[in-house]
Amino acid sequence: MANRDHGPEHYVTRILDEAARDGARPVVRWRDTVITGTELHRSVRRVATALREAGVARDHAVAILTQVNSPWMLVVRYAAHLLGASVVYITGANHGTVTHDLPVTTRVRMMREAGASVLVFDERNAQLAETIRETVPDKLVLCGLGHPASGTVTADGRPVEDVAVEFPAETPELAMVLYTSGTTGQPKGVCKPFGAWNATVVGLAGQPRPRQTYLAMTAVSHTVGMVVDIALAAGGSVLLREKFDPTDFLRDVVTHRVTDTFMGVPQLYAILNHPDVRTTDLSSLQHLVYVGCPASPERLREAVTVFPGVLWQSYGSTETGRIAMLREDDHDHPELLATVGRPMPGVTIAIRDPQTGRDLPVNEIGEVVVHSPNNMAGYIGDPEGTTRVVRDGWVHTGDMGSVDERGYVRLFGRMHEMVKVQDTRVSPTEVEKVLVGCPGVVDACVYGHRRPDLIEELHAAVVLSTEDAPSFAALRDHVAQTMTPTHAPVRFVRWRQFPINNTGKTDRLRIREVSAEARGEGPDVLVDR
Repeated sequence: MANRDHGPEHYVTRILDEAARDGARPVVRWRDTVITGTELHRSVRRVATALREAGVARDHAVAILTQVNSPWMLVVRYAAHLLGASVVYITGANHGTVTHDLPVTTRVRMMREAGASVLVFDERNAQLAETIRETVPDKLVLCGLGHPASGTVTADGRPVEDVAVEFPAETPELAMVLYTSGTTGQPKGVCKPFGAWNATVVGLAGQPRPRQTYLAMTAVSHTVGMVVDIALAAGGSVLLREKFDPTDFLRDVVTHRVTDTFMGVPQLYAILNHPDVRTTDLSSLQHLVYVGCPASPERLREAVTVFPGVLWQSYGSTETGRIAMLREDDHDHPELLATVGRPMPGVTIAIRDPQTGRDLPVNEIGEVVVHSPNNMAGYIGDPEGTTRVVRDGWVHTGDMGSVDERGYVRLFGRMHEMVKVQDTRVSPTEVEKVLVGCPGVVDACVYGHRRPDLIEELHAAVVLSTEDAPSFAALRDHVAQTMTPTHAPVRFVRWRQFPINNTGKTDRLRIREVSAEARGEGPDVLVDR
Protein backbone atom coordinates (compact mmCIF):
# COMPACT_ATOMS: atom_id res chain seq x y z
CA MET A 1 0.00 0.00 0.00
CA ALA A 2 2.24 2.77 -1.29
CA ASN A 3 2.22 6.43 -0.44
CA ARG A 4 0.93 8.32 -3.46
CA ASP A 5 3.24 11.24 -2.66
CA HIS A 6 6.33 8.94 -2.61
CA GLY A 7 7.36 10.76 0.55
CA PRO A 8 8.04 9.35 4.03
CA GLU A 9 6.43 6.07 4.97
CA HIS A 10 2.80 6.48 6.05
CA TYR A 11 2.29 5.25 9.61
CA VAL A 12 -1.11 3.67 8.78
CA THR A 13 0.50 1.70 5.94
CA ARG A 14 3.11 0.51 8.42
CA ILE A 15 0.41 -0.57 10.91
CA LEU A 16 -1.62 -2.41 8.28
CA ASP A 17 1.43 -4.15 6.86
CA GLU A 18 2.37 -5.37 10.35
CA ALA A 19 -1.22 -6.48 10.98
CA ALA A 20 -1.28 -8.48 7.73
CA ARG A 21 2.12 -10.06 8.32
CA ASP A 22 0.65 -12.57 10.80
CA GLY A 23 -3.06 -12.17 10.21
CA ALA A 24 -4.22 -14.64 12.86
CA ARG A 25 -2.32 -12.87 15.65
CA PRO A 26 -4.52 -10.88 18.11
CA VAL A 27 -3.58 -7.19 17.83
CA VAL A 28 -6.40 -5.38 19.70
CA ARG A 29 -8.33 -6.52 22.77
CA TRP A 30 -11.38 -4.64 24.05
CA ARG A 31 -13.80 -6.01 26.62
CA ASP A 32 -14.48 -9.60 25.44
CA THR A 33 -13.61 -8.79 21.83
CA VAL A 34 -10.34 -9.91 20.25
CA ILE A 35 -9.40 -8.39 16.88
CA THR A 36 -6.81 -10.17 14.77
CA GLY A 37 -4.41 -8.55 12.34
CA THR A 38 -6.54 -9.63 9.39
CA GLU A 39 -9.68 -8.18 11.01
CA LEU A 40 -7.96 -4.87 11.81
CA HIS A 41 -6.66 -4.62 8.24
CA ARG A 42 -10.10 -5.27 6.73
CA SER A 43 -11.98 -2.98 9.14
CA VAL A 44 -9.70 -0.03 8.33
CA ARG A 45 -10.19 -0.56 4.60
CA ARG A 46 -13.94 -1.02 5.04
CA VAL A 47 -14.31 2.25 6.97
CA ALA A 48 -12.06 4.00 4.46
CA THR A 49 -14.38 2.78 1.69
CA ALA A 50 -17.40 4.15 3.58
CA LEU A 51 -15.69 7.51 4.12
CA ARG A 52 -14.79 7.74 0.45
CA GLU A 53 -18.41 6.99 -0.49
CA ALA A 54 -19.42 9.76 1.93
CA GLY A 55 -17.27 12.19 -0.06
CA VAL A 56 -14.20 12.36 2.18
CA ALA A 57 -11.03 13.37 0.36
CA ARG A 58 -7.63 14.84 1.12
CA ASP A 59 -7.61 17.65 3.71
CA HIS A 60 -11.26 17.11 4.58
CA ALA A 61 -12.17 16.54 8.25
CA VAL A 62 -14.01 13.63 9.86
CA ALA A 63 -15.74 13.87 13.24
CA ILE A 64 -15.69 10.77 15.47
CA LEU A 65 -18.34 10.00 18.08
CA THR A 66 -17.75 6.62 19.72
CA GLN A 67 -17.42 5.12 23.17
CA VAL A 68 -14.13 6.00 24.84
CA ASN A 69 -11.42 3.51 23.84
CA SER A 70 -13.63 1.54 21.53
CA PRO A 71 -11.43 0.02 18.79
CA TRP A 72 -13.39 2.24 16.38
CA MET A 73 -11.50 5.22 17.81
CA LEU A 74 -8.37 3.81 16.18
CA VAL A 75 -9.94 2.30 13.06
CA VAL A 76 -11.73 5.49 11.97
CA ARG A 77 -8.63 7.63 12.48
CA TYR A 78 -6.51 5.21 10.46
CA ALA A 79 -9.12 5.14 7.68
CA ALA A 80 -9.39 8.94 7.57
CA HIS A 81 -5.61 9.37 7.51
CA LEU A 82 -5.34 6.87 4.65
CA LEU A 83 -7.60 9.16 2.63
CA GLY A 84 -5.60 12.24 3.65
CA ALA A 85 -8.31 13.58 5.98
CA SER A 86 -7.92 14.90 9.52
CA VAL A 87 -10.10 13.89 12.46
CA VAL A 88 -11.77 15.55 15.41
CA TYR A 89 -13.06 13.52 18.35
CA ILE A 90 -16.31 14.89 19.81
CA THR A 91 -16.88 12.13 22.35
CA GLY A 92 -15.96 14.44 25.22
CA ALA A 93 -13.50 16.98 26.50
CA ASN A 94 -10.05 16.37 27.94
CA HIS A 95 -9.53 12.76 26.93
CA GLY A 96 -7.02 11.92 29.61
CA THR A 97 -7.62 10.16 32.89
CA VAL A 98 -10.94 12.01 33.05
CA THR A 99 -13.35 12.47 30.14
CA HIS A 100 -16.38 14.73 30.42
CA ASP A 101 -19.55 14.64 28.36
CA LEU A 102 -20.31 17.73 26.31
CA PRO A 103 -23.48 19.58 25.37
CA VAL A 104 -24.70 19.11 21.79
CA THR A 105 -24.00 22.77 21.05
CA THR A 106 -20.36 22.33 22.06
CA ARG A 107 -19.96 19.21 19.94
CA VAL A 108 -21.43 21.04 16.96
CA ARG A 109 -19.06 23.96 17.53
CA MET A 110 -16.08 21.59 17.59
CA MET A 111 -17.18 19.98 14.34
CA ARG A 112 -17.74 23.28 12.59
CA GLU A 113 -14.41 24.72 13.76
CA ALA A 114 -12.61 21.62 12.47
CA GLY A 115 -14.57 21.78 9.19
CA ALA A 116 -16.05 18.28 9.49
CA SER A 117 -18.84 17.40 7.05
CA VAL A 118 -18.94 13.69 7.96
CA LEU A 119 -19.77 12.27 11.39
CA VAL A 120 -18.86 8.66 12.21
CA PHE A 121 -20.73 7.18 15.17
CA ASP A 122 -21.16 3.83 16.91
CA GLU A 123 -24.36 2.12 18.04
CA ARG A 124 -24.33 3.65 21.51
CA ASN A 125 -24.24 7.18 20.09
CA ALA A 126 -26.77 6.72 17.26
CA GLN A 127 -29.45 8.92 18.80
CA LEU A 128 -26.94 11.64 19.71
CA ALA A 129 -25.60 11.59 16.14
CA GLU A 130 -29.12 12.16 14.78
CA THR A 131 -29.62 15.03 17.21
CA ILE A 132 -26.37 16.60 16.08
CA ARG A 133 -27.36 16.25 12.41
CA GLU A 134 -30.66 18.01 13.14
CA THR A 135 -28.76 20.82 14.87
CA VAL A 136 -26.16 21.39 12.16
CA PRO A 137 -27.39 23.93 9.59
CA ASP A 138 -25.14 22.52 6.85
CA LYS A 139 -25.45 19.07 5.29
CA LEU A 140 -23.88 16.43 7.51
CA VAL A 141 -23.28 12.89 6.25
CA LEU A 142 -23.53 10.15 8.88
CA CYS A 143 -21.51 6.93 8.83
CA GLY A 144 -22.68 4.27 11.27
CA LEU A 145 -20.63 1.56 12.95
CA GLY A 146 -21.76 -1.73 14.45
CA HIS A 147 -19.84 -3.91 16.87
CA PRO A 148 -16.07 -3.41 16.64
CA ALA A 149 -14.71 -4.32 14.24
CA SER A 150 -16.86 -6.86 12.40
CA GLY A 151 -20.22 -5.09 12.68
CA THR A 152 -22.10 -3.24 9.99
CA VAL A 153 -20.55 -0.11 8.48
CA THR A 154 -22.86 2.34 6.71
CA ALA A 155 -22.35 5.46 4.62
CA ASP A 156 -25.36 7.78 4.68
CA GLY A 157 -27.52 4.80 5.65
CA ARG A 158 -26.17 2.43 2.97
CA PRO A 159 -24.32 -0.71 4.17
CA VAL A 160 -20.74 -0.95 2.93
CA GLU A 161 -19.73 -4.53 2.18
CA ASP A 162 -17.32 -4.27 -0.73
CA VAL A 163 -13.87 -2.99 0.12
CA ALA A 164 -12.11 -0.83 -2.45
CA VAL A 165 -9.18 -2.65 -3.99
CA GLU A 166 -6.65 0.17 -3.84
CA PHE A 167 -6.04 2.88 -1.26
CA PRO A 168 -2.93 4.89 -2.13
CA ALA A 169 -2.02 6.50 1.18
CA GLU A 170 -2.49 10.28 1.23
CA THR A 171 -0.84 12.71 3.66
CA PRO A 172 -3.04 15.42 5.17
CA GLU A 173 -1.71 18.69 6.50
CA LEU A 174 -3.36 18.09 9.89
CA ALA A 175 -3.53 14.81 11.74
CA MET A 176 -6.29 16.03 14.04
CA VAL A 177 -7.77 18.80 16.07
CA LEU A 178 -7.47 17.79 19.71
CA TYR A 179 -9.87 19.45 22.10
CA THR A 180 -8.95 19.87 25.74
CA SER A 181 -11.06 21.32 28.53
CA GLY A 182 -8.78 24.32 28.64
CA THR A 183 -8.73 26.79 31.51
CA THR A 184 -12.36 27.83 31.30
CA GLY A 185 -14.04 24.47 30.82
CA GLN A 186 -14.76 25.37 27.19
CA PRO A 187 -12.97 22.94 24.86
CA LYS A 188 -10.06 24.49 22.97
CA GLY A 189 -8.91 22.93 19.71
CA VAL A 190 -5.19 22.25 19.20
CA CYS A 191 -4.10 21.64 15.60
CA LYS A 192 -1.65 18.72 15.45
CA PRO A 193 0.38 18.52 12.19
CA PHE A 194 0.32 15.15 10.45
CA GLY A 195 3.98 15.26 9.48
CA ALA A 196 5.18 15.40 13.08
CA TRP A 197 2.79 12.66 14.22
CA ASN A 198 3.77 10.42 11.31
CA ALA A 199 7.51 10.92 11.75
CA THR A 200 7.33 10.12 15.46
CA VAL A 201 5.33 6.91 14.99
CA VAL A 202 7.37 5.59 12.07
CA GLY A 203 10.70 6.57 13.65
CA LEU A 204 10.07 5.02 17.08
CA ALA A 205 8.39 1.93 15.62
CA GLY A 206 11.59 1.23 13.70
CA GLN A 207 13.76 1.05 16.80
CA PRO A 208 14.70 -2.53 17.75
CA ARG A 209 12.99 -3.80 20.92
CA PRO A 210 10.89 -6.79 21.98
CA ARG A 211 7.29 -6.92 20.79
CA GLN A 212 5.07 -4.80 23.04
CA THR A 213 1.78 -5.57 24.74
CA TYR A 214 0.46 -2.08 25.45
CA LEU A 215 -2.20 -1.34 28.07
CA ALA A 216 -4.19 1.84 27.29
CA MET A 217 -6.20 3.13 30.25
CA THR A 218 -6.54 6.71 29.05
CA ALA A 219 -8.37 7.61 25.86
CA VAL A 220 -6.59 6.79 22.61
CA SER A 221 -8.08 9.94 21.11
CA HIS A 222 -5.49 11.93 23.04
CA THR A 223 -1.86 11.61 24.17
CA VAL A 224 -1.79 7.84 24.44
CA GLY A 225 -3.04 7.44 20.86
CA MET A 226 0.39 8.09 19.41
CA VAL A 227 1.97 5.53 21.74
CA VAL A 228 -0.64 2.95 20.73
CA ASP A 229 0.20 3.66 17.08
CA ILE A 230 3.89 3.07 17.79
CA ALA A 231 3.14 -0.27 19.45
CA LEU A 232 0.99 -1.48 16.53
CA ALA A 233 3.41 -0.17 13.91
CA ALA A 234 6.19 -2.12 15.64
CA GLY A 235 4.20 -5.35 15.43
CA GLY A 236 2.86 -5.30 18.98
CA SER A 237 -0.63 -5.56 20.42
CA VAL A 238 -2.92 -3.27 22.42
CA LEU A 239 -5.27 -3.85 25.34
CA LEU A 240 -7.95 -1.11 25.47
CA ARG A 241 -9.58 -0.27 28.79
CA GLU A 242 -12.26 2.39 29.24
CA LYS A 243 -11.22 3.44 32.72
CA PHE A 244 -8.51 3.05 35.31
CA ASP A 245 -8.87 0.75 38.29
CA PRO A 246 -5.81 -0.37 40.30
CA THR A 247 -7.17 -3.88 40.83
CA ASP A 248 -7.90 -4.26 37.11
CA PHE A 249 -4.44 -2.91 36.29
CA LEU A 250 -2.69 -5.54 38.40
CA ARG A 251 -4.85 -8.29 36.94
CA ASP A 252 -4.22 -7.15 33.36
CA VAL A 253 -0.45 -7.05 33.82
CA VAL A 254 -0.47 -10.65 35.04
CA THR A 255 -3.07 -12.03 32.63
CA HIS A 256 -1.83 -10.35 29.44
CA ARG A 257 1.87 -9.95 30.36
CA VAL A 258 1.66 -6.22 29.73
CA THR A 259 4.99 -4.66 28.76
CA ASP A 260 4.12 -0.97 28.43
CA THR A 261 1.54 1.44 29.84
CA PHE A 262 0.78 5.09 30.50
CA MET A 263 -0.97 6.75 33.46
CA GLY A 264 -1.36 9.93 35.49
CA VAL A 265 0.47 10.54 38.76
CA PRO A 266 -2.71 9.99 40.83
CA GLN A 267 -3.13 6.59 39.17
CA LEU A 268 0.46 5.68 40.04
CA TYR A 269 -0.25 6.58 43.67
CA ALA A 270 -3.42 4.46 43.65
CA ILE A 271 -1.43 1.44 42.47
CA LEU A 272 1.23 1.99 45.13
CA ASN A 273 -1.54 2.08 47.75
CA HIS A 274 -3.08 -1.20 46.59
CA PRO A 275 -2.60 -4.00 49.14
CA ASP A 276 -1.62 -6.55 46.46
CA VAL A 277 0.94 -4.48 44.57
CA ARG A 278 4.00 -6.05 46.24
CA THR A 279 2.78 -9.62 45.80
CA THR A 280 1.72 -9.28 42.14
CA ASP A 281 4.01 -10.51 39.38
CA LEU A 282 4.93 -7.29 37.55
CA SER A 283 8.02 -8.72 35.87
CA SER A 284 6.62 -8.31 32.33
CA LEU A 285 6.58 -4.51 32.59
CA GLN A 286 9.31 -2.75 30.62
CA HIS A 287 8.04 0.84 30.47
CA LEU A 288 5.59 2.57 32.83
CA VAL A 289 5.19 6.21 31.77
CA TYR A 290 3.51 8.57 34.24
CA VAL A 291 2.40 12.11 33.39
CA GLY A 292 0.14 14.97 34.37
CA CYS A 293 1.86 16.83 37.20
CA PRO A 294 5.11 16.77 39.18
CA ALA A 295 5.20 13.76 41.47
CA SER A 296 6.20 13.61 45.12
CA PRO A 297 9.87 12.54 45.38
CA GLU A 298 8.94 10.50 48.48
CA ARG A 299 6.29 8.54 46.57
CA LEU A 300 8.66 8.09 43.63
CA ARG A 301 11.28 6.55 45.92
CA GLU A 302 8.60 4.07 46.95
CA ALA A 303 7.58 3.53 43.34
CA VAL A 304 11.14 2.64 42.37
CA THR A 305 11.07 -0.27 44.80
CA VAL A 306 7.82 -1.57 43.26
CA PHE A 307 8.69 -0.87 39.61
CA PRO A 308 12.49 -1.05 39.45
CA GLY A 309 14.02 -0.04 36.14
CA VAL A 310 10.73 0.65 34.30
CA LEU A 311 9.56 4.12 35.45
CA TRP A 312 9.59 7.03 33.00
CA GLN A 313 8.16 10.47 33.80
CA SER A 314 6.98 12.48 30.80
CA TYR A 315 6.48 16.25 30.87
CA GLY A 316 4.58 17.80 27.98
CA SER A 317 1.35 19.34 26.79
CA THR A 318 -1.17 19.02 24.01
CA GLU A 319 0.36 22.10 22.40
CA THR A 320 3.92 20.75 22.38
CA GLY A 321 3.84 16.99 22.69
CA ARG A 322 6.53 15.56 24.93
CA ILE A 323 8.93 18.18 26.25
CA ALA A 324 11.16 16.34 28.72
CA MET A 325 11.61 12.85 30.10
CA LEU A 326 12.91 11.53 33.40
CA ARG A 327 14.28 8.20 32.21
CA GLU A 328 14.35 4.89 34.03
CA ASP A 329 17.99 5.20 35.14
CA ASP A 330 17.36 8.76 36.40
CA HIS A 331 14.98 7.29 38.98
CA ASP A 332 17.95 5.62 40.68
CA HIS A 333 19.27 9.06 41.69
CA PRO A 334 17.15 10.57 44.51
CA GLU A 335 18.31 14.12 43.77
CA LEU A 336 16.69 13.93 40.31
CA LEU A 337 13.24 12.87 41.52
CA ALA A 338 12.22 16.51 42.03
CA THR A 339 12.80 17.14 38.31
CA VAL A 340 10.89 16.12 35.18
CA GLY A 341 14.03 15.07 33.35
CA ARG A 342 15.87 16.44 30.34
CA PRO A 343 14.53 17.61 26.96
CA MET A 344 13.48 15.03 24.40
CA PRO A 345 15.63 14.68 21.26
CA GLY A 346 14.91 17.53 18.87
CA VAL A 347 13.25 19.63 21.60
CA THR A 348 14.79 22.91 22.74
CA ILE A 349 13.76 24.45 26.06
CA ALA A 350 14.39 28.02 27.12
CA ILE A 351 13.56 29.66 30.44
CA ARG A 352 12.44 33.24 29.87
CA ASP A 353 11.44 36.16 32.01
CA PRO A 354 7.65 36.44 31.57
CA GLN A 355 7.83 40.22 31.67
CA THR A 356 10.84 41.00 29.44
CA GLY A 357 11.05 37.81 27.34
CA ARG A 358 14.82 37.56 27.89
CA ASP A 359 16.46 34.18 28.36
CA LEU A 360 17.40 33.40 31.95
CA PRO A 361 20.58 31.60 33.09
CA VAL A 362 20.66 28.13 34.64
CA ASN A 363 18.78 27.61 37.91
CA GLU A 364 16.77 30.83 37.55
CA ILE A 365 12.98 30.47 37.49
CA GLY A 366 10.96 31.74 34.55
CA GLU A 367 8.43 30.60 31.99
CA VAL A 368 9.18 27.38 30.13
CA VAL A 369 9.09 27.99 26.36
CA VAL A 370 9.55 25.19 23.84
CA HIS A 371 10.75 24.83 20.26
CA SER A 372 9.86 21.38 18.95
CA PRO A 373 8.94 19.62 15.71
CA ASN A 374 5.82 18.45 17.56
CA ASN A 375 4.58 21.94 18.38
CA MET A 376 0.98 22.61 17.42
CA ALA A 377 0.11 24.56 14.29
CA GLY A 378 -2.17 26.74 16.43
CA TYR A 379 -5.60 26.85 18.04
CA ILE A 380 -8.42 26.23 15.59
CA GLY A 381 -10.53 29.34 15.06
CA ASP A 382 -8.53 31.34 17.62
CA PRO A 383 -5.80 33.42 15.96
CA GLU A 384 -5.47 35.67 19.03
CA GLY A 385 -4.93 32.68 21.31
CA THR A 386 -2.42 31.24 18.84
CA THR A 387 -0.46 34.49 18.67
CA ARG A 388 -0.44 34.70 22.45
CA VAL A 389 0.96 31.18 22.90
CA VAL A 390 3.11 30.66 19.77
CA ARG A 391 5.70 33.36 19.11
CA ASP A 392 8.48 33.02 16.54
CA GLY A 393 8.06 29.25 16.54
CA TRP A 394 8.27 28.95 20.34
CA VAL A 395 5.32 27.68 22.42
CA HIS A 396 4.90 29.53 25.70
CA THR A 397 3.71 26.85 28.10
CA GLY A 398 2.61 29.04 31.01
CA ASP A 399 4.62 26.74 33.29
CA MET A 400 7.21 28.22 35.63
CA GLY A 401 10.43 26.27 35.79
CA SER A 402 14.21 26.22 35.72
CA VAL A 403 16.97 24.21 34.04
CA ASP A 404 20.11 23.16 35.91
CA GLU A 405 23.69 22.76 34.69
CA ARG A 406 23.02 19.22 33.44
CA GLY A 407 19.87 20.19 31.57
CA TYR A 408 17.33 18.77 34.03
CA VAL A 409 14.07 20.69 34.17
CA ARG A 410 12.32 21.52 37.43
CA LEU A 411 8.78 22.90 37.58
CA PHE A 412 7.42 25.41 40.09
CA GLY A 413 3.74 25.69 39.25
CA ARG A 414 2.01 27.77 36.63
CA MET A 415 1.74 31.39 35.75
CA HIS A 416 -1.37 33.33 36.70
CA GLU A 417 -2.19 30.88 39.52
CA MET A 418 -3.16 28.10 37.18
CA VAL A 419 -4.06 24.84 38.90
CA LYS A 420 -3.56 21.37 37.39
CA VAL A 421 -6.50 19.24 38.54
CA GLN A 422 -6.28 15.64 37.32
CA ASP A 423 -5.04 16.30 33.76
CA THR A 424 -6.92 19.59 33.29
CA ARG A 425 -5.49 23.07 33.65
CA VAL A 426 -7.97 25.12 35.63
CA SER A 427 -8.06 28.91 35.86
CA PRO A 428 -9.24 29.93 39.36
CA THR A 429 -10.47 33.24 37.97
CA GLU A 430 -12.84 31.49 35.58
CA VAL A 431 -14.23 29.31 38.38
CA GLU A 432 -14.70 32.42 40.52
CA LYS A 433 -16.77 33.98 37.75
CA VAL A 434 -19.04 30.95 37.68
CA LEU A 435 -19.42 30.90 41.47
CA VAL A 436 -20.20 34.60 41.71
CA GLY A 437 -22.78 34.08 38.99
CA CYS A 438 -24.66 31.66 41.26
CA PRO A 439 -27.59 33.23 43.20
CA GLY A 440 -26.66 33.79 46.83
CA VAL A 441 -22.88 34.13 46.25
CA VAL A 442 -21.52 37.57 47.11
CA ASP A 443 -17.85 36.94 46.40
CA ALA A 444 -15.50 34.05 45.73
CA CYS A 445 -11.78 33.34 45.89
CA VAL A 446 -10.63 30.11 44.24
CA TYR A 447 -7.13 28.72 44.61
CA GLY A 448 -5.05 25.59 44.28
CA HIS A 449 -4.11 23.46 47.22
CA ARG A 450 -1.27 20.96 47.03
CA ARG A 451 -1.79 17.90 49.18
CA PRO A 452 1.14 16.27 51.02
CA ASP A 453 1.56 13.86 48.09
CA LEU A 454 1.85 16.91 45.73
CA ILE A 455 -1.45 16.24 43.95
CA GLU A 456 -3.24 19.52 43.30
CA GLU A 457 -6.90 20.11 44.08
CA LEU A 458 -9.18 23.12 43.95
CA HIS A 459 -10.39 24.95 47.07
CA ALA A 460 -12.71 27.94 47.32
CA ALA A 461 -13.50 30.64 49.84
CA VAL A 462 -16.92 32.23 49.45
CA VAL A 463 -18.95 35.05 50.93
CA LEU A 464 -22.65 34.15 50.85
CA SER A 465 -25.78 36.23 51.30
CA THR A 466 -27.48 36.06 54.67
CA GLU A 467 -30.73 34.89 53.13
CA ASP A 468 -31.26 31.91 50.83
CA ALA A 469 -27.57 31.07 50.86
CA PRO A 470 -26.80 28.05 48.66
CA SER A 471 -25.30 24.96 50.22
CA PHE A 472 -21.76 23.95 49.41
CA ALA A 473 -23.14 20.91 47.63
CA ALA A 474 -25.27 23.18 45.45
CA LEU A 475 -22.21 25.31 44.63
CA ARG A 476 -20.23 22.26 43.60
CA ASP A 477 -23.08 21.08 41.42
CA HIS A 478 -23.41 24.55 39.85
CA VAL A 479 -19.72 24.61 38.86
CA ALA A 480 -19.80 21.01 37.68
CA GLN A 481 -22.77 21.64 35.40
CA THR A 482 -21.61 25.04 34.14
CA MET A 483 -18.01 23.95 33.55
CA THR A 484 -17.03 20.33 34.29
CA PRO A 485 -16.83 18.20 37.46
CA THR A 486 -13.05 18.66 37.43
CA HIS A 487 -13.53 22.42 37.87
CA ALA A 488 -15.69 22.01 41.00
CA PRO A 489 -13.74 22.80 44.23
CA VAL A 490 -13.42 19.87 46.61
CA ARG A 491 -13.40 22.13 49.69
CA PHE A 492 -15.30 25.31 50.52
CA VAL A 493 -14.64 27.77 53.33
CA ARG A 494 -17.33 30.33 54.09
CA TRP A 495 -16.26 33.82 55.13
CA ARG A 496 -18.45 36.58 56.49
CA GLN A 497 -16.34 39.02 54.48
CA PHE A 498 -13.00 38.95 52.69
CA PRO A 499 -9.98 40.89 54.04
CA ILE A 500 -8.61 43.83 52.03
CA ASN A 501 -4.88 44.44 51.54
CA ASN A 502 -2.99 47.75 51.51
CA THR A 503 -3.76 48.35 47.85
CA GLY A 504 -7.51 48.13 48.45
CA LYS A 505 -7.81 44.74 46.75
CA THR A 506 -8.98 41.41 48.14
CA ASP A 507 -6.13 39.88 50.13
CA ARG A 508 -5.96 36.54 48.36
CA LEU A 509 -2.85 35.39 50.19
CA ARG A 510 -4.48 36.00 53.58
CA ILE A 511 -7.62 34.17 52.47
CA ARG A 512 -5.57 31.13 51.48
CA GLU A 513 -3.57 31.12 54.71
CA VAL A 514 -6.57 31.44 57.03
CA SER A 515 -8.71 29.04 55.00
CA ALA A 516 -5.99 26.42 55.09
CA GLU A 517 -5.89 26.60 58.90
CA ALA A 518 -9.69 26.53 59.31
CA ARG A 519 -11.11 23.37 60.82
CA GLY A 520 -14.61 21.99 60.88
CA GLU A 521 -16.80 18.97 60.33
CA GLY A 522 -16.11 17.44 56.93
CA PRO A 523 -14.38 19.26 54.08
CA ASP A 524 -16.45 22.46 54.33
CA VAL A 525 -15.98 24.96 57.16
CA LEU A 526 -16.96 28.44 58.31
CA VAL A 527 -14.40 31.15 59.02
CA ASP A 528 -15.95 33.40 61.63
CA ARG A 529 -14.53 36.71 60.47
